[in-house]
Amino acid sequence: MNRTTRSLLGVAAATAVLAIGVPALTSSASATTATASAAAAFDESWGPYYSKYYNGSRAKARGEVSTDNSDRVHVEGRLYDKYSPPWLCGYAQVKFENEDGDEYYYSAKKCGSNGYRPFHFVRHDVDSVQVRVCYWDNGHGKRKLCGPWDYVYQADSGEHDEEE
Repeated sequence: MNRTTRSLLGVAAATAVLAIGVPALTSSASATTATASAAAAFDESWGPYYSKYYNGSRAKARGEVSTDNSDRVHVEGRLYDKYSPPWLCGYAQVKFENEDGDEYYYSAKKCGSNGYRPFHFVRHDVDSVQVRVCYWDNGHGKRKLCGPWDYVYQADSGEHDEEE
């Protein structure tokens, strides 16, 4: 069981003890607030993150990261491709890493300026998640003009990194 799950279970157990074992000291409103705070601690927004520029345009992605009771990390988002030439598509990569250093990559591609492409990736037993946004060159079948990898989740701290 990784550190994130242990922390979440500890907070939930402490909240349950307060809510059930000491009703005179805690009102139902404060118990509900504490439970909601514990659940919301692992549900954060990330981004927007961008690719490098190509002729004044950049691909963009933003979204949310959360954990569930099954020790899974969910990364979902929206990928936008505005004003790029037809041979370039917006491309988002999500990298999940476990405590052994094993990496698992997922990607989403969006071609054309209309709307966005939603994506949702899930991995079990994850220590960190990073996201980067690139362009996909349809002519050469490869990614290009990638922005930096940005951490959106780290289990060690139990918090999500945010840009400063």
